[in-house]
Amino acid sequence: MLNRKYISYKLFIPFLLVISSCSTEIVIDHDSYKYSVPVGSKLILNQKITIAANQGRTFFQNGKEVKKKDVDIYYPHCSITTHKIVSSERVIHADSFEIYKIIDDEEYAQRNVYYASTFFMADNYGPSITGLVSYYYLRSKAKQDIRTLECLQWNSPGDNKYLSINEVKIALGNIFTLQLNE
Repeated sequence: MLNRKYISYKLFIPFLLVISSCSTEIVIDHDSYKYSVPVGSKLILNQKITIAANQGRTFFQNGKEVKKKDVDIYYPHCSITTHKIVSSERVIHADSFEIYKIIDDEEYAQRNVYYASTFFMADNYGPSITGLVSYYYLRSKAKQDIRTLECLQWNSPGDNKYLSINEVKIALGNIFTLQLNE
């Protein structure tokens, strides 16, 4: 009579060999919110952009440079931030930026809620809107005054997610080229 352990090992060893022969290549889905732009990627500014006087950022949505008041926060958008706010308009010239650090974070906002014409602030129930933001820290050889690319969209807390690589590309359009370090 055969030993049960012997039969188990006889079946288990071939199973391990089959599993271990499978490819371990990681496939990155650029449409999935589970994958982010990798560190070491390049953000290439293809044209000059302008940062208004007394501002520390400029915004991009649907491939266009837009004013803050024109950003639809419920759709993917990005902004380029600077280290300093200055009293004059600045032009950032075409350049290549290395993404050397990425931080994913959360922003919260509380909207006013109205019930039967009575004002009520629902702060006891947590935030009513969140933005899952990715901060891509940038540096360039030209040493332009650029700190980060920040990308996000706002949504209800249960439905929110970080932007996918393709959503970041759509927000930036042809103004920037994103070369991934894959």
